[in-house]
Amino acid sequence: MLNWNELHWHRIGLHVLFWAVYLPLNALLSDILFGYEGDLERAFGQALVAESFSLPVKIALTYFVFYQVIPLYMERSKLSKLLGILLLAFVVCMILYRLVMDYLYAPLYLHGQTMGFWDAKTLLLTAFDCFITLAAACSIKFVRLQFESLEIEQQLIREKLESELSFLRAQTNPHFLFNTLNNLYALARKKSDLTADAVMMLSKIMRFVLYECRAPRIPVESEAQVIQDYIALEKLRYNDRLTVDYQENIDEPGVLITPLLMLPFVENSFKHGAGAMTGAVEILIHLELKAHQLVFSVKNTIDWEIPPPPSSEGIGLPNVQRQLDLLYPGKHHLEAGKKGAYFVVELKVTLS
Repeated sequence: MLNWNELHWHRIGLHVLFWAVYLPLNALLSDILFGYEGDLERAFGQALVAESFSLPVKIALTYFVFYQVIPLYMERSKLSKLLGILLLAFVVCMILYRLVMDYLYAPLYLHGQTMGFWDAKTLLLTAFDCFITLAAACSIKFVRLQFESLEIEQQLIREKLESELSFLRAQTNPHFLFNTLNNLYALARKKSDLTADAVMMLSKIMRFVLYECRAPRIPVESEAQVIQDYIALEKLRYNDRLTVDYQENIDEPGVLITPLLMLPFVENSFKHGAGAMTGAVEILIHLELKAHQLVFSVKNTIDWEIPPPPSSEGIGLPNVQRQLDLLYPGKHHLEAGKKGAYFVVELKVTLS
């Protein structure tokens, strides 16, 4: 049983509109190409009636090609079958066209005068009329199929990017929590009185990671706050041998940024700075946001006898680099390397 609710009324309306426009347009084109005698309005009326008789045959040919021939075209292994069916359909259409015009239209509107069923010129004009109609309809069909294909391709690309971003974020959160728990473990082993304070700070950071980071974008001020919380947690671990200089200059705190985009650089500065050295360590962190231009730099002193870590080490940096490539293509610049007594990471991003 036909379900009227499942019919694609929009597409049906577009098809009806096409044939409603085609009918008078082709009638006018016939008058212009083949000339007319006397009154243009009368000649157009006659051409319109003639087109109305031939239109069902051309519609039948068009939709046969749409739903029987074009699917074969999509299967490239059946091209020979496609050509044979298309040629047969075209011949049948021409025969039906001539039958309708000679035995229906001519007796009713040409006072019994036939139009020459096997006349070479008439058959040529019939073939031309059918071909033009089919070409116009198929051109629109193929353009629509091309747009649909592009939309599907873009949707697949979007889904792939979203899946990759979800995977990257799923990597980032456990990686971050793992490093933070290591800090807590170090305090616990020392039986430090600061362990309780560290647990509270860790709880605050975990709340941020587990809940606020679910959003695709968060305000820059939220990311800046978790960086400060992480710095405070690290200070509990390293005590006086660690000096951290954090500077912040944000003109619009509500500007949005991808969560946990800057924090991995801060983590690495502690891990490869304070964590890799036994003496005094200095870490300089500068965050600036002006007119949607973010500049974030992290510097940490390094032991010259220990080579700095390659940028591909671990999960953090490659993960952030990939997120930048996906989310800010052509709108970011990332540099990392030794500069004097420091290992320096500088990130520039245009936020929108």
